[in-house]
Amino acid sequence: MSNEEIYLTILISFYNEGPRIEKTLKRIDEYVASKSYKCEVILSDDKSSDNSIQVAKKFADEIEHFEYLEPLPGQGKGKGAGIKRGFQASRGKFVMFMDADNSTDIFELDKLLPFIESNEYDIVMGSRYIKEPHAQRANYFGAVLHGIKSVIEVIIFGHASDYQAKGKQGRLRQMISRGGNLIFTVFLNQSYIDQRCGFKLYKSHIAKFLSKLQTLDGFGFDTEYLTIAQKYKFKIIEVPVNWIDESTNAKYGMKDALKEFKDMFVVLGNNLTGKYSKKNLPKRTGKTYEEHIINWD
Repeated sequence: MSNEEIYLTILISFYNEGPRIEKTLKRIDEYVASKSYKCEVILSDDKSSDNSIQVAKKFADEIEHFEYLEPLPGQGKGKGAGIKRGFQASRGKFVMFMDADNSTDIFELDKLLPFIESNEYDIVMGSRYIKEPHAQRANYFGAVLHGIKSVIEVIIFGHASDYQAKGKQGRLRQMISRGGNLIFTVFLNQSYIDQRCGFKLYKSHIAKFLSKLQTLDGFGFDTEYLTIAQKYKFKIIEVPVNWIDESTNAKYGMKDALKEFKDMFVVLGNNLTGKYSKKNLPKRTGKTYEEHIINWD
């Protein structure tokens, strides 16, 4: 089957999501059924030990283009590794990933698609901290000041004033979110308002390109993707989405935040030592590097 026959790939990388993934897949099934174009659904499992596999595979007969992936011997484990497997296996013209708990409902994707269908943007990011679409522009000092303001608001009020999600996160979760956003801005010049929202849409060849340069298997993959995307001047826009915080079910915590902080320095080191550089593209990405070399600064 050619890429042209499938318009959209929906990807979930998950581990032990049995209690939540069935509800999410039912919503995805409804979404796919409502579209005139063909959609592909890829579930990338991280060797779950609960009933996630059994629940997920029930939908193999419900959804026309359905694929289930798990790590092969020698492949990495973690959310990032699952995204990498899914991106490389995807066949859609566009490919997106979302969280297994459907915190951002799949129907919110209709808000993102027009921006990538216009061919003006390469990556469209869902955001919980804006009211209007916000195209990414390099503004280091403005982004740092905004980040500091958000952290101060969390300290004083318990959450950032521009947080738009339904249901407020606890102070610790907000501090992890806003503090992390500020740190990534300072060290990596990532002037995004909501880097960590797990609802993003890519042009297929961009997703495959990024996944071939990817070195991180955990949550830090997102930081790595944005670093590479910035380096190659891919066009990115953040679009507001409805997001329902389910803190009691959240698996991301302080331990993961500290691991991401460590990963940030890996990304910084990779960038400084040329691991993402033009000279390494033929070796890391094959022929696809030629599509992007014109964007190199």
